[in-house]
Amino acid sequence: MNITNRFKYIFLLLLIPVLFIGCSREKFAEMNTDPDDLLSINPETEFTSALLAMNSNDYEYYYDHNRAMYYWTQSFVTLNGASSTVYDGSGNLNQRYSNFYNRVGNQLVDVQQLIEKMSGDQREKYTYLYAISYIPLAYYAAYVSDVQGSIAYSQAFKARYTGLLTPTYDTQEDLFTNLQVKLDSVVQVLKSTPSVAQVDLSAADVVYGGDAKSWIKAANSLRLRLAMRLINRDPDKMKTLVADILSDDGGLISSNEENWQFVGGINFAVGGNYNPQSNGDVSGSRNLIDFMWTTSDPRIRIFFQKSDFTKDKFDSAQAQGKLPATLVWDGQLYRGQFANPAASSVSSYSYYFSDISYSYKGVATADRWVSNIQDRLFYNPETKAHITYPVITYADVCFMRAELAVRGITSEDASSLYAAGIAASIKAYDAMGNNADLSDYTALGASEIDDYISQTGVAYDPANALEQICIQEYLNCFKNQNEAWATIKRTGYPSMTSSILKRESVVVDGDTKTMPRRFIVSYPSVSDLNYTNRLNAIEEMKKDAGFSTPDDITGRVWWDTSN
Repeated sequence: MNITNRFKYIFLLLLIPVLFIGCSREKFAEMNTDPDDLLSINPETEFTSALLAMNSNDYEYYYDHNRAMYYWTQSFVTLNGASSTVYDGSGNLNQRYSNFYNRVGNQLVDVQQLIEKMSGDQREKYTYLYAISYIPLAYYAAYVSDVQGSIAYSQAFKARYTGLLTPTYDTQEDLFTNLQVKLDSVVQVLKSTPSVAQVDLSAADVVYGGDAKSWIKAANSLRLRLAMRLINRDPDKMKTLVADILSDDGGLISSNEENWQFVGGINFAVGGNYNPQSNGDVSGSRNLIDFMWTTSDPRIRIFFQKSDFTKDKFDSAQAQGKLPATLVWDGQLYRGQFANPAASSVSSYSYYFSDISYSYKGVATADRWVSNIQDRLFYNPETKAHITYPVITYADVCFMRAELAVRGITSEDASSLYAAGIAASIKAYDAMGNNADLSDYTALGASEIDDYISQTGVAYDPANALEQICIQEYLNCFKNQNEAWATIKRTGYPSMTSSILKRESVVVDGDTKTMPRRFIVSYPSVSDLNYTNRLNAIEEMKKDAGFSTPDDITGRVWWDTSN
């Protein structure tokens, strides 16, 4: 679906709250207790609203992304390196949980309930929309479970329709099993031919414009991702699922044009909470940026801004004693920050951790040695850009299939899939940078991808292929940090001992920090109507030693084991 149409329907959705504001309080109360009254809403409109809600919760970006995941994966580092607060899990983390129950899942279930109220040909023409609605519902349920473990799903969202206020919680194992079954059944429905013409979703579907074949590929690709979550927990089940998924004639996402992603209109992501720099000046980790620079990765200019220092500025600052006399200009234009704040105590690194004040051509100047992130890749304050939110992309699929081949689970050509994934990722980020209207955007050159794939550390090496594939998936997930984080949890790469791209050990006040693996799971209050079911879910998770205690964010959800 093109950007103009997406924006038009984002604008339409902005009008919906105005319509409800115009209702009296008595009318709102009536609608809240009488589902038939609420069900007069158009299913297509409710579907659009749910899709938009997946990325329109700015608190989720402010807390879960910009104060947690990006730092835990060392994709982001603040000017002074990691702090203890980044690793204590405090604050308002896990915004995705409330977003699921209050804005995404509830509206997708509303779509289904609206359609179930219909009959005859009217019901039949919504066959595809009814099936499609389960795909983002499955995605978001798994997304919440990744950091929560057990969640209310099978019995959730029923209060309005059945009066059920005490849903039981699905274990993550049961949830993943049920999602696989449901997604498979949805695919079969979407491959069928309904007896009547289907409702036109070209405007309402802000992802695929109502194209059923694209949603089939998205559903199968989501099934593959969920299957690979089981690689350490239940490898035999994973292998069975993979064989089933790859044999489905509906296929997987097979080009960037089929990427499951949302591209916002010019009024999307304008609030400051989307700005990663709301947490102070932010760079990338030193090892990450050095690797990208050394290998001539074209994505470096999409992810990061250049350092303030040119050769001329370097010479000037060094001559004034503001940079170490032993430091040699190496031509590097992008520079990262140490993820380990203990490096700030090393005097020879002091220039990394503060502005460097000097006189440049007679003008008092304060420059930074390290690069800033490209905040406009995430944030649209001038209301002129289109920010991209990838869910599952062609590159993701290539890297998953390459990993499966290297592990001997399939007989596909890992090398070809690896190269295709890199090319798809670079092209996708080039498009993201262009859409985001980066001030220093430079279009991808004709030979840049081939040059990059030939670099040491990137050129396919059978002896290190698994690590290389996982590192490329990590890089590809720069704009989808839940998956960058999941890649580390699932595979251990990038590792703390890598000779390709190494994660740093983080020491804060003498304490070596462990990468968090989930969010805090809160105990229910005794006044919670669902107290018993919530408590039972926690007690059940605690039986797995890896879970630890609910407030231990280094504890693990069910699928996260071994690495």
